[in-house]
Amino acid sequence: MAPPGTFGLVLLLMGAAAAQSECSGCLPGPGPIAALVAADVIVTLLIAGGAYWLAGRGHRAPPTPRPPEQDSHYQELQGARADLYSELKR
Repeated sequence: MAPPGTFGLVLLLMGAAAAQSECSGCLPGPGPIAALVAADVIVTLLIAGGAYWLAGRGHRAPPTPRPPEQDSHYQELQGARADLYSELKR
């Protein structure tokens, strides 16, 4: 997607190309340029506002229920057994 100002720039260049065939060195005055800039800002704000509004309206999914607690797949330890690791301490 093109940046928001691209469309206005294309229109300005097309107008400048058409104007050059009629007269050389003619540039649009400050009025049309200001109108293009203002229209670009307004359209950009409308698009951003619309996207913000649509994002806020999004349907939120209900929280998923937790699965029931299940027994552990691992063997539980039966207390400390120092005799297993006593050889490592020496």
